[in-house]
Amino acid sequence: MLFAILGVLTEQVLTNGPLLAVDRWARDTVQGWVAADPWPWTDTLAERWTDFGVATYSGAVLTAVTVVVTVRLRSWRPLATALLAALALFGTVIPGKILIGRPGPEGAPVAPGDWGWFPSGHTATASICLGTAALILCTAWPRLRPLVYPATAFVCAGVGFCLIWRNYHWLWDVVASGCLTGIVLWLVVRWPLGRRDRDQPQR
Repeated sequence: MLFAILGVLTEQVLTNGPLLAVDRWARDTVQGWVAADPWPWTDTLAERWTDFGVATYSGAVLTAVTVVVTVRLRSWRPLATALLAALALFGTVIPGKILIGRPGPEGAPVAPGDWGWFPSGHTATASICLGTAALILCTAWPRLRPLVYPATAFVCAGVGFCLIWRNYHWLWDVVASGCLTGIVLWLVVRWPLGRRDRDQPQR
C-alpha cells in the first residue's frame, strides 16, 4: 500500500496531475491559519520543531541510541539496523529530490544542480532516524514501547506539519516521505531487528 501511494504521488508530481490541487488547497488553507494566528511564538515553535529534521540532530539521537543498545545487548544488530536505515534514507531521498526536481510552495524554480522539494528531506530524516532509534531502543527496553512509539510518532508528525506551516514544503512532499519512512521501518523490523540474538540479555 505504501509503495502504491508513493508511486501515485511521484507520478502526479512528475506529470503535474490533478492531485496537486490538494497541495495548493492545503497550502492556502494552512497559510490562512498562519496569517490569522495572533500568537507570534507559534512561528518560532514551528521553526524550532523543523530542526528535528536536520541530520545533525536526529542523526545524533540515532547514533547515541545505537551505541547504548549495542553495548547493552552485546550485538551487532542495532548497528546494522542504523546503517541500513541511513543507507535507505540517503540512497532514496537525495536521488529522488535531484531527479524529480519539484519546485517548492513559494514557486521558485529548481536551478540546475540544486535539489527539489519532493520528497521532503526533513520529514524523511526525522522520521527514519527517530523511528529507527525508537525501534532499536525498545529492543533493549520493550516496556518503553507504549511511551516511546507514540512520542516518536507525535514528534515526526509535528515536523511534517510545521514544514507546511512554515511554507517550506507541499503536503504531498511530506506524505511521500511518510510513505518512504513506513517502508524503511518495515524493512528494519523484518531485518535485522526481526531476528533475535541468542546472547540477548533476559529482561
